[in-house]
Amino acid sequence: MKKILGSVLFLILLAAGWYIHEGGLKNPLNSSQSADKDTVAVNGVDTGNPSSADVRTPAPSNPDGFVPNKDTLKSILSNGVVRVSVENPSRPFYSEDNGKPQGFNVDFANLLFAQKEFTSGDHPTIAVDTHHGVDTYPAVPDQLTKTDKQGNAVVDVAMDGLTFPDNTPSGVVYSIPYVEDFGYSLIVAKGSPVRSASDLAGKTVGVLQGDPDVKAYVQKAFPNSKIVELSDASIEGQRSWMSHFLDEHQVDAIVYDYPFGVSEIKGTDLTFAVTKLDGSNLAYKIGVRKEDSALLIYLNSAIAKVKQSPAYLDLLRKYFISDQVLTTAATGGEKTYVVRSGDTLNAIAASQLGSGARFVEVQKRNNLPNPNLILIGQHLIIPVR
Repeated sequence: MKKILGSVLFLILLAAGWYIHEGGLKNPLNSSQSADKDTVAVNGVDTGNPSSADVRTPAPSNPDGFVPNKDTLKSILSNGVVRVSVENPSRPFYSEDNGKPQGFNVDFANLLFAQKEFTSGDHPTIAVDTHHGVDTYPAVPDQLTKTDKQGNAVVDVAMDGLTFPDNTPSGVVYSIPYVEDFGYSLIVAKGSPVRSASDLAGKTVGVLQGDPDVKAYVQKAFPNSKIVELSDASIEGQRSWMSHFLDEHQVDAIVYDYPFGVSEIKGTDLTFAVTKLDGSNLAYKIGVRKEDSALLIYLNSAIAKVKQSPAYLDLLRKYFISDQVLTTAATGGEKTYVVRSGDTLNAIAASQLGSGARFVEVQKRNNLPNPNLILIGQHLIIPVR
């Protein structure tokens, strides 16, 4: 009898173990953790709200005929499509106009996946599928950790001006920068007495609520300024949140990522007093799963090639040049240089100041957000030699 009871008990335990293994019993805390955790937004996203990636955003659907493959690189090459996690909207990087994707990331991704690294297989072109939008900035790389009911990945790469370090979220790593050399900008209202970083002493500086990186930068760079965290939630009348706080004199200036600021202040009376504050440097990267090491190698190689192309410079100029930049006329001893075809800021500094390394002086004097953002025919003020 004892042997029979022992055998029955063994079978019960075996069945219970199989049931748990198959997911019949799940830890309630773990199963709801992703939906309930607080988010930390960085670029143009209000934070302190629960992540909505699993709540409000429908599960991404794959293109017709899509065959999943655990190896993401092989999946991209065999299916001829790359599924991109995006935040919608996150102008000027990504948005949709009547359902049509647009923005820097769309154009860049088309250049990126047209490189030989991705077109030497069965498909002469790789389609870029960006219909995998989420509502918050942290949810963009978080989608890389999600799977469907069959255990297949729902996206291949994450792309939204991401600045997270490797393994944030756990198991996600990042490419070399596909956009860099920008920084935090100083944004002010029209007619503001704040025209430079030195004018911030004793002033009130606004930063985006929940952006720990910019807040830490401002605390260090401007210790004599008062810092106020601002929400970018909708303002009555669809008014720009920056205009609201600056025009109402709740803050004297706002420190914000320049690339995102271009779209944020467009159509307002705000201006970039400083396009790149000293000591700030932003590098936006593409996220992949840690196990997709081959894909990361291919991405890094293709990114490097695209960044050396004239088409890449055209994209930078298309999306990141603003006509709302504060400039000042030449003063005694300074001269003006007209940009010609083939010029670079480094070459201009070498010819006009005797050293290419002095391009930073030319960049600062002309309030340029990035050394690549110069145009043929543009008048640059050359500092005193």
